[in-house]
This record gives sequence, C-alpha cells and structure tokens, in this order.
Amino acid sequence: MRQINESISVSTNQTGEPVGFLWRNSTYRVRTKPIRWFARRDWWIEAARVQRGVGAGVLEVEMWRMIASKSDIPEAEEKNQFELVHSLDESGGNKHIWRIARVSD
Repeated sequence: MRQINESISVSTNQTGEPVGFLWRNSTYRVRTKPIRWFARRDWWIEAARVQRGVGAGVLEVEMWRMIASKSDIPEAEEKNQFELVHSLDESGGNKHIWRIARVSD
C-alpha cells in the first residue's frame, strides 16, 4: 500500500458510508461495503500540542477501507483498495473533511 495524504471530495449514503469520491480529477465508485474503524491520530504531527481533557476526538480518527474503481470503468476492470480518513472541521463547524491515507495498486 502506498501512503498518501490528499484531500478528496466524498459522496455518502444516508448512513454516512462512502459511496463514491473525486480524487485527482477522476470519479471513483465504491464497489464493496466499506469497513469502518477508529485509529490513533498522528497528533504530534498535526498539532503543536494536544490539550488535556479535550476528548477522544483529538486522539482518534475515523477510518474507512473499501474497494473502488473509476466510475467510467466497467466493474470487471481494475479496482484498488483505498483507506480514507474522515473528520469534522475543528473550528466548530460541521464541515466534513476527507483524505486518502493509503491506496493499494
């Protein structure tokens, strides 16, 4: 798997699962049911200092793993495994932030 850290635009279904995303000017369609889990955030890289007692959201990040392919390619063609990171804007807004963390070729 290649490590990547790029912002993407994600479409979700009514339950919040990713169903598609836009990455590097290509539209991808999720081909399998996404798997969700929580992982430790690299807070020592992302923030100068984490305050005590601010909650699990500072240390944990929501992850999603799925198989996806470019939407203009038939299902039988090339598919890749993607790991996406989902978080909310920390400035108090409800803006969803999505990034690609890893891609397997």
